[in-house]
Amino acid sequence: MASTRTLPALGHGLRRPLAVLAAVGAVLLAVPAVAFGGDTGPSRLDRSVQRLVDKSPDGMWNVAHALDWLGEPVGRAVLTIALAAVCLLAGRRLLAIAAVAAMVAATLLSTVLKYVVDRRIHDGFLSYPSGHAAAATVAATIIGLLLADLLRTSGVRGTALVLALSVLGGGLMAWTQTLLGAHYPTDTLGGYGCGVLVTAVAVLLVPRGRACINT
Repeated sequence: MASTRTLPALGHGLRRPLAVLAAVGAVLLAVPAVAFGGDTGPSRLDRSVQRLVDKSPDGMWNVAHALDWLGEPVGRAVLTIALAAVCLLAGRRLLAIAAVAAMVAATLLSTVLKYVVDRRIHDGFLSYPSGHAAAATVAATIIGLLLADLLRTSGVRGTALVLALSVLGGGLMAWTQTLLGAHYPTDTLGGYGCGVLVTAVAVLLVPRGRACINT
């Protein structure tokens, strides 16, 4: 029945891209962690990107604050519930479960890694990776997978759709966190890596977990 289906498209060309996306996410998360672990200031790349972001129009501050709320605990909970509800309404129960699992995993992983990496910003606040960027990336990637399924889009086009939305969602939150001065730009790169990693793993593993339970 439709209510018990996961992503049919995964069996037609998106499973391998998701595995690759998980690997890319792991690299994007790990490389900056090693490069900037223990730092208390921005890198040259961070300063360059910050200067570009600071040129954003003054009116964009309100947009940035609104987007920032979605990464806060209450906003993230609302976003997670909304994602799960949309997936359920579309008849994709397993994707709804994967969405919740990925958001929880992103929150836990980004929190733990802050203490492990020990990169700090401003008055000593732990900054790497950005949990806000991770949450936004999870949400955008899930939406991309849902659209790819509903549109029966797989292969190159399906992969491009999922990737484009994940970059858009993660990129918007990266811009927000950089503009507000909450994170270094490279913190948000790690947040993006965290988001795509946990989302890909969750979507690939949830159907397997259900199969194990039913055997």
